[in-house]
Formats: sequence, C-alpha cells, structure tokens
Amino acid sequence: MNKNLLNGVIKSVPRKWTDENIKELLFLKKNKSIKDISKIINRTETSISIKLKRLKLSNDTYNEKHRQDKYRCNRMFLAEINPKNILDVYAGNSYYKKTTDIKVIDNDIKGTQTDFSLDAFDFLFKFKNMKFDLVDVDPFGSAFNCFDLAIQIAQKGLIITFGEYGHKRWRRSDYVKHRYNINNLQEFKTDKFNDYVIKRAKMFNKKLSVYITKDYGNIMRTYFKIKIIKKSVSGKEYYNKNK
Repeated sequence: MNKNLLNGVIKSVPRKWTDENIKELLFLKKNKSIKDISKIINRTETSISIKLKRLKLSNDTYNEKHRQDKYRCNRMFLAEINPKNILDVYAGNSYYKKTTDIKVIDNDIKGTQTDFSLDAFDFLFKFKNMKFDLVDVDPFGSAFNCFDLAIQIAQKGLIITFGEYGHKRWRRSDYVKHRYNINNLQEFKTDKFNDYVIKRAKMFNKKLSVYITKDYGNIMRTYFKIKIIKKSVSGKEYYNKNK
C-alpha cells in the first residue's frame, strides 16, 4: 500500500526541520505570531503549529491542561467495554500499562519504554490481521492515514484523537477540506470528524457509535463503541448450509 496515497487523499512529504530551524522558531516565538513566523522562515502556519506541538510533547507539556480529564474518560470507557487487550498506537508514557492489568501492546516513535518504536502506520500494518478489543490512536498531529487499519483491528472500542482539529484556531481549513469535507470554519465541528470515521467503519462491517467526544480546543478526542455487523447470507449460501 502506498502511504502517500490513502483514502483517496495525497499525503505530501514534509520538509525536515534542522536544529538551526528549531532554534530560529523558538527565538521568533517569543514575540512573533504564527502568521509572522510563517512569512519569515517560509513555512506554512500549519507546519509551524504542528512543530510547536511536537516540541511541547518532547518536554511532556503537550496537552497537560486536559490530561487528567483524558485519563478520567479512559477509565470510563474501559469500564464500559471491558477490553481484554489493547493496542496503543501512540503510547507516550504508556498510560494503560501503568494503570491497568490489561494486556497491552504499545508503540511510540520517540523510543520510550514501549514494545515497539515504529511509525504509527507501520505499527498498525504489522497487526492488520489480528484483533484487539481496544485500539487507541492518540497522536500529537493527524493520524488520518491510520484510520482504516485501526478500524479493521479494533473489535469493541476505538479511540481517536484528532490533532488536526486544532487547525480551527489558526482559521485553516485547507488540510481538513479534502479529508473530512470541511469547507469553512462554520463546518469545523466534532460531528464532521466523527461522521467520517463512522462511514469508513461500514466498509469493514462495523457500526460505530460515539460514547464520548471531548472538545479540548486544540484537539478533540472521541471514544467509539463498536458493533460487528453480521454479513447477510445469500440464498445460495443458505441453501448449501441447510440442504
């Protein structure tokens, strides 16, 4: 599968950040807006905002304001679906391993103490023929290219953090336009993101329902319950089965 063309959307390869680029970014951030920085260093506002998120993540300050609420929702969802195993795609500091006795296979590209340290797509592709009660996809940016694999693997529950929801703050709809059919800021709503995932799930004979959606401003996080849709039996199959 071509990772640069998924779900009908072309995924561009971003320009790498050097150490000098990062130093300049942090210096400019002290008294410049994202818009001004974009013009100075010739990068998009989206690229700059995502990089700043990643830098916060590396210092363990990313999303700290809502972290405890996220953990509270995690506990509620675990009690609701009672999973026996979990696939944690962007594990970070491995919440599930530290707080539960559930069997967990986790991954984080940062090289933390996780079972794997792979690109999220590669990690999910490795388990594409396996089943896990819960799959948690909690990136610091967009995990759009991972949705289909996550849906395919998950059996009882699926959690997705939509990092691109934060683009609303920068009044940018270019990234989400061709992915979630969001054409303007008025359409920048949680339902648009959730509906996309729910529709994709139908391709895998799964019915998703929203258990919790949390709008944290810079991101949104949705907890989906999964119901497996039984395939209808054709007349020929029914005849062969019952003759």
